[in-house]
Amino acid sequence: MNSGPETLPPGRASAERILTILSCFERGDEALSLAEITRRTELVKSTVLRLSVALLDSGFLVRDIHGDYRLGPEIARLNLIYTEAMRMEHYIIPVLQSLVEHTGETASIYIRHGSYRLCQYRVNSPHQLGVHKQPGDVRPMDEASSAIILRNFGDNGEHKVAIKLPLFTEGASDPYAASMSIPVFQGGGAMLGALVLAGPCNRLNAERAEQYSDLMLSSALSLSRQLGGEAAFLRALQAPA
Repeated sequence: MNSGPETLPPGRASAERILTILSCFERGDEALSLAEITRRTELVKSTVLRLSVALLDSGFLVRDIHGDYRLGPEIARLNLIYTEAMRMEHYIIPVLQSLVEHTGETASIYIRHGSYRLCQYRVNSPHQLGVHKQPGDVRPMDEASSAIILRNFGDNGEHKVAIKLPLFTEGASDPYAASMSIPVFQGGGAMLGALVLAGPCNRLNAERAEQYSDLMLSSALSLSRQLGGEAAFLRALQAPA
């Protein structure tokens, strides 16, 4: 039987209540009233009031002119430390390298960049004949698989139309090139971009793409899980409501 906050040692109980207050803030919240924090945490109002004093003193919360609570500058400082420590390439590059090792084709991550798509990370194919580009290359939002994925999927796995994932296209940007793509998500459900496998049409054809389908699915799931976006990725696999 799990112990609730009331049965825990005093120090741990207070720590868990403090974490409950901080974690009740959700994406999109600018400020929360005392009543709303009490409702979300299901803590006693006097407990929230007492613990909020410590959070205000330490900079984890601030109060605005209306008396409502906002996340404070200490949260931003810790987030910066976390972001710097968790450099995405430490997670992304090994996944891309694994795809290249298993398929011999070029693996990359494309993100939406205004009205274009931008190659953010890439591991090139070892073959002399292949699709070789560099991070920072910009491509049009045409009918290539990565462009379709970036247009169709948004945060939290939301999508406009049902697409069989991974999506395979050939001859869209280059008559001799083919690609297959699948969305990847990160913490908070935000869409990171499209995980792409690309190669020449004579090697990466529809039959070969079908053989790589499970590999692409498992790679995108693994990466999304490592970045904190597993739930959003799983929603992306479902048909839109």
